[in-house]
Amino acid sequence: MEALGTTSLGERSPWQDLPSELLGLVLQRVPSHAGRVRLRAVCRPWRDGARLQPPLPPLLPLLLQRDGTFLSLPDGTVHRIPVPDGVSCLMSTGTGSMLFLGHGDGRCSLLNPFCRDTTTPQYVDADCFGFQIPSGDPIVHNVRKVVIMSDHIITIQKTFEGYNCALSIRRRGQSTTTVDVRWMPHVAAYSFDAELFQEKLHIILSTHVGTIDLYVMDLIKDDNVSLQCILSTPRDNLFLPFGHIVDRYLVSSGDQLLLVKQDICKLYNKLMSAQFEVFEATDLSNGHAQWRKVDTLMGRALFLSAGCSMSLPASDRYAGAREDCIYFLCELGCYGIRKENLSFGIYDLRKGTLLSLPSETMVAQQGPQIASWLFPSNT
Repeated sequence: MEALGTTSLGERSPWQDLPSELLGLVLQRVPSHAGRVRLRAVCRPWRDGARLQPPLPPLLPLLLQRDGTFLSLPDGTVHRIPVPDGVSCLMSTGTGSMLFLGHGDGRCSLLNPFCRDTTTPQYVDADCFGFQIPSGDPIVHNVRKVVIMSDHIITIQKTFEGYNCALSIRRRGQSTTTVDVRWMPHVAAYSFDAELFQEKLHIILSTHVGTIDLYVMDLIKDDNVSLQCILSTPRDNLFLPFGHIVDRYLVSSGDQLLLVKQDICKLYNKLMSAQFEVFEATDLSNGHAQWRKVDTLMGRALFLSAGCSMSLPASDRYAGAREDCIYFLCELGCYGIRKENLSFGIYDLRKGTLLSLPSETMVAQQGPQIASWLFPSNT
């Protein structure tokens, strides 16, 4: 690509000297992460000029598909990122920019797919993060979510009896400093999510006894972890109509911790309806925590998926996220062969309407992985 910056006589091409303000306008109009990377790679002056630009408006994230490829929105381009051989589990982490890899020999590792060295992951001790494959169904793993904190990594695992939160915490660079905590809710829970908010891990449970419980984890020292229930409220839908599946997600959105209730109705492998309600956690620090229903996302958009849920500033121009909209990927069914049970779309919170996902027809329905969002950190 560097050769494009010179003429046949080796002279400098005039378009290399594109004014900085024009280069910034061009970058703002590039609709995909890969497009921004390619534009910077055209020539050194453009690459240097791009570094001087103010922060660009966020683009839509990539979609990590079931077949292990990445779908770019809204253009529909499919990308393949090389991963080490023998990987049987590939999923996005709670931070959205790293991948969690489960290897066939029981080892686990973290991989940044957006750096140049995409084939050498950061390995994590197998004793710290083991994952299991249910017998009789080798394509399904039991890792529900991976959360990367500033100095620690936490995995959440699911069991057939409910959800088992396995808090395996290791401080990076200090292999002798390890806390291995396995915590299971006092009652079985059918829905489970976790999110970092104000540097603390928050966990939401939908229990079989009809409550929604919010826990907060404090890492007091490297060898002491505290989990405390700070809010328990009655569940409002003990009996669901046929075809409905309700799940709940925790999302850190600006200075808000949001609980998103998702009600999906799917019959005969067809999405019939999708409804969402959003609640803000208030008074978390004074012992009087409660949920307050909200009807706006305060100029932001939410992205929901099992492995990673995030909030981005809305940017309706140049292929950004729509304001007050929820982009969702919903895996229907935890075990067994998953065929045609991935639901996805965009829900307008203000209007209560359901929209199609950009490049919807390109989404891969088949594969052993769990569909999730992936947020490049350097574009």
